[in-house]
Amino acid sequence: MKIFSGISNGWAAETEATDGGIWKNTIAAASHALETVALVEHGVGMTLKLQRKVRALRERLRTTQAELDRYRDMHAYAMEALRQTESVVPQDTSQLRAEGEALQMRHRAYKLLVEHYARAGIPIDLAVFARQRRRVLQHILFQQRRGVAVAQISVDDIAFLLR
Repeated sequence: MKIFSGISNGWAAETEATDGGIWKNTIAAASHALETVALVEHGVGMTLKLQRKVRALRERLRTTQAELDRYRDMHAYAMEALRQTESVVPQDTSQLRAEGEALQMRHRAYKLLVEHYARAGIPIDLAVFARQRRRVLQHILFQQRRGVAVAQISVDDIAFLLR
């Protein structure tokens, strides 16, 4: 083989140059392929991460919608109960308001009578007290019709009734 080693027909030099170029091109192509694979792998990883986020957000949306439905049901129930009580409330309110005003007048009458007895130093006789209470209540009602507030009626205003 030594005989042929010195002889060159041009193929050996081209083969050596071409082989080196092929390997360089192959290494470059493999390197490029590895970079592309790394980019694809990174893209797949990001896609999986985004898919997990989407799943979590979908689950959160589902629970939020379920909670919203529950609150809608509770709101509908509360509104229905409110509508039912609204129909009854005006009657009860007017009755309670009338009872409250009557109690305020009676309280004011008792208070005025007790203050009168305390000023005069008179012992309380129940029969006399009941008659005087009726007079004082009538006076309070009369003053109220004239536009005077119940709280503005004083002991001096009822003194003439109690003589």
